[in-house]
Amino acid sequence: MMRMLSVMMALLVVVTFAFCSCSKEKAENSDQTQGGSMSPGGGSPEAMAVKVNDQVITNKEVADEENRLLQQLAGQVDPSQLGQMRSLVHKQAVSNMVDRELLRQAVEKEKIAVDQAEVDARVADIAERLGSREALSQRLEMIGMSEDDFVHEMETSLKIEKLLAEHSDVKPVTEDEARKYYEENIDRFKQPERIRASHILIQVKPEDTEAQKKAKREEAERLLAEIKNGADFAELAAQYSDCPSKQRGGDLGYFERGRMVKPFEDAAFALKVGEVSGIVETQFGYHIIKVTDREEARTVPFEETKEGLINYLEGQQKQQAMQTYVEQLRQAATIEYPDTGSAQE
Repeated sequence: MMRMLSVMMALLVVVTFAFCSCSKEKAENSDQTQGGSMSPGGGSPEAMAVKVNDQVITNKEVADEENRLLQQLAGQVDPSQLGQMRSLVHKQAVSNMVDRELLRQAVEKEKIAVDQAEVDARVADIAERLGSREALSQRLEMIGMSEDDFVHEMETSLKIEKLLAEHSDVKPVTEDEARKYYEENIDRFKQPERIRASHILIQVKPEDTEAQKKAKREEAERLLAEIKNGADFAELAAQYSDCPSKQRGGDLGYFERGRMVKPFEDAAFALKVGEVSGIVETQFGYHIIKVTDREEARTVPFEETKEGLINYLEGQQKQQAMQTYVEQLRQAATIEYPDTGSAQE
């Protein structure tokens, strides 16, 4: 599992397409990721963390990767447990950087090239999925990456994808194979109750005074009154919300129970479709929530999931092929660590 995650992380830049600051995964994350590396070993930022075929990877580069991993883990692991995972996160970050460097060197050796148009299209696609180019810029700022670095990473990732495609022999998955997987794993296609909601967030910062908090609550109440008087929810969200979802009129998409902080979740799931909440207070500030759709718990039919399932199964094959190829690169490489001066896993 560690090696598979390492291969995929080497291939893709971590850009978190998460909900904005009302979501559970954001809670208590900022204090975990600020202040640099979680590396147990410490040392100078510019000192060698590992050397791959004479190419030095520094402690700072590993620290940056650790922070990107934390952005992912924040949505999957209780924040209180992150501190207990320091060694594991550090080891994974080093492994990711080694694999990525091996792939980068293989790209250079095989002279893999991509057109600028392909890079621009990839960046535009990610911006569109986030809602806008501005939303992409905000997300990059959250993970501490400049736009120039992001574009460069997208170019490198595209080259790596081409490289891996040339070293992956994947057979198309048939409909019968997909149906067999579906029937043998039917529990995976059970979908819990979920809702689609939009919100307006008036953010309250920890350093805000009581007077500032009062003024922000009054602002939320003013907006709620406008909504009750017929104002367009999406337009107000786009103009006043402090959440990146403002780029989508406050739309958070679909989510199930357990994805949002409890006060937000309780209020949202208590609403009927089309209803608007009162002022909901969380650690992030004051929210006004509107539920726009609801889906009851169900088992997703095969025909509905067929295309995505085929893509998933083919993706699993590609991952296995990638894993095999990267293992071959590792076996042929010289990987040195500062504590031993020799290769180690």
